[in-house]
Amino acid sequence: MKSLAFFAFYCTAVLAVPTVYDNGAQAEECTTDVCLSSDGCRCATSVSPLNSDQTPPQLISLTFDEAVTENLYNNFWQPLLSNRTNPDGQPISATFFVPHEYTDYVKVNALYNVGYEIAVHSITKNSRQAYWRGASEELLKQEFGGQKKILHKFANIPEEDIVGVRTPQLQLAGDNSIKAYQDAGLSYDSSWPTLADIPLYPYTLDYLSSQQCLLGNKCPTEAFKGFWILPVIDLHGENNEACNNLAACNVVGTAEEISDWLLDEINQIRDSTRAPLTLLINSNWFSLTENSYDGFTRFLDTLETYSDVFLVSQKQVLDWMKNPVQVSEYKTGFAEGTAQCMAYTCNLHKSDGAVRYMKSCIRCPESYPWLDNPEGN
Repeated sequence: MKSLAFFAFYCTAVLAVPTVYDNGAQAEECTTDVCLSSDGCRCATSVSPLNSDQTPPQLISLTFDEAVTENLYNNFWQPLLSNRTNPDGQPISATFFVPHEYTDYVKVNALYNVGYEIAVHSITKNSRQAYWRGASEELLKQEFGGQKKILHKFANIPEEDIVGVRTPQLQLAGDNSIKAYQDAGLSYDSSWPTLADIPLYPYTLDYLSSQQCLLGNKCPTEAFKGFWILPVIDLHGENNEACNNLAACNVVGTAEEISDWLLDEINQIRDSTRAPLTLLINSNWFSLTENSYDGFTRFLDTLETYSDVFLVSQKQVLDWMKNPVQVSEYKTGFAEGTAQCMAYTCNLHKSDGAVRYMKSCIRCPESYPWLDNPEGN
């Protein structure tokens, strides 16, 4: 099979790049004496927010962070996710971190209306790590705040429902990233990996995070009251190598073997801390790894037989963290969307003259939405 070396951006190699950061005061150490759950604060820890005699539900988020296209919607996401239910009888959910370029906003609207969470993944999805590591706060405001505006306008998604963000290649630019997120009205990030033997629960940045930076980038050190981090817990890939993207794990075999690998990863968490688990799924995995689609389907089929495992969006994970209940009392709070959409196919030009086709839920803009011009005026 083809090499998956192009997924190397999930490794820990460090690039020497110039980075511009603000010099704010470092946050104070987080302790349970000062970080009170009654105030909506939580330190980074592997300990459940429930009492030791209570069992939390095992929450799993299926997350996707590539352009939403008609092909992916029809051939991958709809057949994989449709008609599946959680133990409470409600449909499963997932989170789509949506980049702008090549995205079909009519399909984004459709994903939202069937109950999936729509979140932000930048405008450009620039492929260079240095671009994101060295980004200024202003550039990141354009990338993430601009994409939230695009999702709201062209997919007709209510702004208040767009609360999550993932930076491309999981490359945080330190405090600049969180400042840009908060400026855009985003309330959680899903870009920060943690080792499998340190399976952290979601936590807030009211105080200094103790989570390690594993990808060679700079992580936040200032205080950001009420902003949540949903850690991406590493999986065990080929030769037991740590990985946080299913494609980067390089696990091959029969459909049964791939399914068994994923179930083993779930059960290691399920039988220990039960920290919420985030799975990063890219369609390239299905295209390049033989039996991966059938294996993943078999994996999802098996999870449906578990009475304590819930496939939920990242926002549903956050909702549970804010109001934790044991598995016997847990309800997903699933809700379908009601965003209207009148489909338009737009033939637009970027500022460099390149042509882009964009499907929109409103009349076509004058130019292709981009940095500094997210509304396409």
